Amino acid sequence: MTSNSSKATRAGFLLLVVGAIVVGIWWWANTPSDTDTDSVVRVVYKANANYLIYFVAKENGYLRDAGLQVREAEMESTNLMIQALSSGQADFNPSASAPALYAAEQNAPGMFKFLFITLMESGRTNNAIIVRDDAPIDSLKDLRGKKVGSPPGATSLVLLKLIFADIGIDTANDLIVQELEPRTQLQALASGHVDALFAIEPIITLGAEKGISRVLEAEPMEKHVMDPIPIAGGVVSAHFAQSHPEIVARLKEAMERSIDFIRRNEVESRSIMAKAIGMPEESARRLGINTYWKTSEVDKLAVQSLADLFLQHGALESAVDTRAMYVGNLP
Repeated sequence: MTSNSSKATRAGFLLLVVGAIVVGIWWWANTPSDTDTDSVVRVVYKANANYLIYFVAKENGYLRDAGLQVREAEMESTNLMIQALSSGQADFNPSASAPALYAAEQNAPGMFKFLFITLMESGRTNNAIIVRDDAPIDSLKDLRGKKVGSPPGATSLVLLKLIFADIGIDTANDLIVQELEPRTQLQALASGHVDALFAIEPIITLGAEKGISRVLEAEPMEKHVMDPIPIAGGVVSAHFAQSHPEIVARLKEAMERSIDFIRRNEVESRSIMAKAIGMPEESARRLGINTYWKTSEVDKLAVQSLADLFLQHGALESAVDTRAMYVGNLP
């Protein structure tokens, strides 16, 4: 009899192959043949608040100033973005989520390198569990046996598992979790297709403004997992870092300029984010903003602790040594 783990492994492999083919076709069709490969960076990203650092770098011309030619692809799936990096079809993800990244790293150690770390911390975050405005639900424990919508991909599923494990709820047995694309999440909540959403901005603010939803619990990741939580990072493929060290150095410098700008100019940074994700600027002023660690500032123990937590709760099958996952730690 084939185990569920073996089935999952085969399914994951097939998804990786299909994802690589899809992403490869996209890049083949959209990358000009006459580009200067000494300055091209192929970027994959999502149009959400977690990619603020990239939006600032583009808007303020930091990538251009660094002499970089950006070829970008917007993707809804975190897994597809990781697959693009793994297969050599992309070079840089400005906000690669830690759960998906470590899941890939455990199977092929040494494939990814951090340029910086993205943090979520209490008081400055953009995640929440939301419910319908009129729902008779008062706490996370009231969601036992109910349907919870989640952004697609392994990242959100792992985080949900950790959040609910902290209050004694097993997402596999006590909840019905449904992955939903961001564009369908509020509709699913309003129609009763799901009872709650694990949401990130701009979904949280838009739902409240439209009278659809209210926040059941703000900052669940920080409250139940870790605070601050090194939830993501700017990541390049190790192959790209080895073969184009000068480009990576310029890219790292451009992104650190973005970090400095965000630290000094939060109001203007929110305006840039609103423009990038198609959100009213007035709404964006109420959003939390991620904070960042440059590689010279990283608390490497905290980063490793999160990977160890994933292993402890079964989100990883083998240990991941994050200490080797930084630009500069190359063979």
